[in-house]
Amino acid sequence: MDQGEQTWSETAQPAGPRIWRTTEVAACDAFDYYREGICSAFMPLRPELDRSLRHSFRATHYAYGIGAGTLNLVTAQSHLVQKGRAEIAASAEDCYYLNLQISGECRIAQNGADIVLGPGDVGLFDSARVFSLHHERFPQLKVASLMLPRQAMEVGIAGWPGRTPELLSRHPVYGRLIAEAMQTLVETAAAGAQADLEDLQMLIASLVNLAGRQASGPNALPDGPIAALRESTRPDDSPRSAAHLLRIKRIIRARCTTPGYSVAACAAEAGLSERYIHRLFEADEDSFGTYLINQRLNAATRMLRHPGSAHLPLATIALEAGFADPSHFTRAFRARHGMTPGDWRRRG
Repeated sequence: MDQGEQTWSETAQPAGPRIWRTTEVAACDAFDYYREGICSAFMPLRPELDRSLRHSFRATHYAYGIGAGTLNLVTAQSHLVQKGRAEIAASAEDCYYLNLQISGECRIAQNGADIVLGPGDVGLFDSARVFSLHHERFPQLKVASLMLPRQAMEVGIAGWPGRTPELLSRHPVYGRLIAEAMQTLVETAAAGAQADLEDLQMLIASLVNLAGRQASGPNALPDGPIAALRESTRPDDSPRSAAHLLRIKRIIRARCTTPGYSVAACAAEAGLSERYIHRLFEADEDSFGTYLINQRLNAATRMLRHPGSAHLPLATIALEAGFADPSHFTRAFRARHGMTPGDWRRRG
């Protein structure tokens, strides 16, 4: 496979996710099959594993084309990944890698510096410079790696050349927002609309760009009490407001089945004011209450579809989905689906 002959547009935009599972090949071929998938999705890399361990190697790899970028989700037995001068020379384009560590630990070495990613951390490194990824501390790894090509992104990632690797999730202003946006991208990759995924990717690039500008000094954005007050009372179209709304929605999705869940509880968990949350939704032409009810309806719909819930009375499903009043559940369900939950269940 000659990766040097392929361009980014030819390799990064499949109709659906490309999938590599080592269970689909003989055990003796598993690591080579995985290496082929890695090189195809990430551009030339050099995974390494002691030959004595290759017979038991297992991995799955999903590659989602998102506009000009690619999101790779990898679960594998821990191993070393390297990119040297030969692999750099064979690469069609330069890009940045943003890695979200989901489980295990990764030490990224580049430019004479190291950073260590634990679960939930996001690190940035450069495909055009020699690097190595070390996972030896834990037997398994799970990582989401977003590739952002320099030339294809409308929003450049300024301020980072020569300074990678960088532990972005520890940035004092943008770190938590970057991590939340990356986590949201991972959670929605399989089922999200392409336009939404591209917007999320652009948001992530914008946040990383802002972090780089602030770190580089002259173009630093305002920070401190005044900026914090502005953001706590008046959302705008900035990447930070968009990231806050993404985080709020993620919290609601996780808590929607909690009886009596309120904007006050959400604000306390998010560390934001109730007024700011309401204004975020208003700017998105939505409301906290409407979004919460829709997520509860989603939860109820999943239960109605699941064979394991077929024996449950509709009132029980309503309560487990977070509706305190079964009649409220029925009205909301009918408004969305044009039929009662019972009729919808019977139609299968």
